[in-house]
This record gives sequence, C-alpha cells and structure tokens, in this order.
Amino acid sequence: MIITPIPPNLYAYANPNAAHEGNVAINITTENKEVSLAIQNNIDHIQKLKYQMIIVPGFTPRDITKPEGTNKKELKRLERAIKAMRKFNVPFIMVSGGNVRPPQTPNNEAYGLKQALMTKFNLNESQIAIDPYARTSVTNMRNCGRFMLKHDLDRALIITSFGQNFYFGAQAISTYQNASKKTLGYKVGKFRFLSLYRTSFIPSLDVLQRSDSLLDP
Repeated sequence: MIITPIPPNLYAYANPNAAHEGNVAINITTENKEVSLAIQNNIDHIQKLKYQMIIVPGFTPRDITKPEGTNKKELKRLERAIKAMRKFNVPFIMVSGGNVRPPQTPNNEAYGLKQALMTKFNLNESQIAIDPYARTSVTNMRNCGRFMLKHDLDRALIITSFGQNFYFGAQAISTYQNASKKTLGYKVGKFRFLSLYRTSFIPSLDVLQRSDSLLDP
C-alpha cells in the first residue's frame, strides 16, 4: 500500500493566505509532508508510546510594536522541548502560532520555531509538524489536536513557559477551559499539570468542529 500525507484540509481549516512568512504564504502541505509520512509509516510503534508528540506554542509579547523573529522566550521553550523529547523518547514536535503581533506582522510564530528547530537543534522535517494559524492559547491546542486526531494520535506533552503551563494545566483554578467553552463552545481536551513547564494533553473529538473565525476557523 502506498502511503501519502494526510491532506491538510482535514485538520487545518484556515485560508492558506492566513499564514505567511514575509510576503509568501506558508504552504502547509509542503511543511507537514515529511512528518505526516513519518507518523503513518511508524504508527504501530508510535501509538504505544506514553507521549506521541510534544507541542510547543509560540509567543509574541502583547506590547510589541515592531515585528521580530523567534525570541528568547520561544527559544527557551524549544530547549525544554528538546530535553523532554530525549528524556521521554518522543519522536515528534509540533509548533503552533500564527502571524499574531504586531498587526500585519510578516513573522509567523510556527514557521520561525520550525526553522529554529532545524538550524539550532538539528531536527529534520520528518520530526516537526507546524500549525501556522493559531492566534490564541485556545486555538493552539485545538489546532494541534486536529492534527493529532487525523494522524491517529491521542497523547501529547505540552512544553511551554510557566505562566502558560499553569494556564493549561491548573484546571481547578485556571480560566483556560472557561475560555475554551466561551470561544469555541466546548473543551478542547483533557490536561494534566505535570511540572513547572510540562502538561499532558489528550484532544477531544470536538476540536474537529469548524469555528466562524476568519483567520483561524
């Protein structure tokens, strides 16, 4: 049987022009081709792993006024992700984040993170999936959950900074699930706080629903 990449329109519902680096639209078909094939070719083994994927959300300061590339906070997240990848034997990393701030920025968070993973941490394209559309912490996880489910994956490890990790994982006091329900009408999945920078994630089937957002549906 010939294996082909999972078509991105099954997990990424945004208009392709909603994500770009510079003036060029990001071709998610090309960007996720190798990792999609790698997952499918090794799916029996991957499904037995404790964590099948690491998710790293992007970050852009709210008060930024000029476009910037991948910043120190994002690089720190990647450093932690690489350490976790080795410690827990996780084969893939998914980076998530759109063209968020400042308005009309040419810099895409996920694209920049992928480039850093390849140039600074020596990963290859068959290890990295990207979601270049997410604009909030809610849709970071929703979009990654869509990719996971369409690739028959259901267990991920989120690696991020302490504040966002607390937001994801401290469900008893965090407002994340309320924000998810208010924004999307459902909870994006199950989260479990593990440590200062790690939270586990199991996506809900509800993430496959389309929203009415123009840039990140």
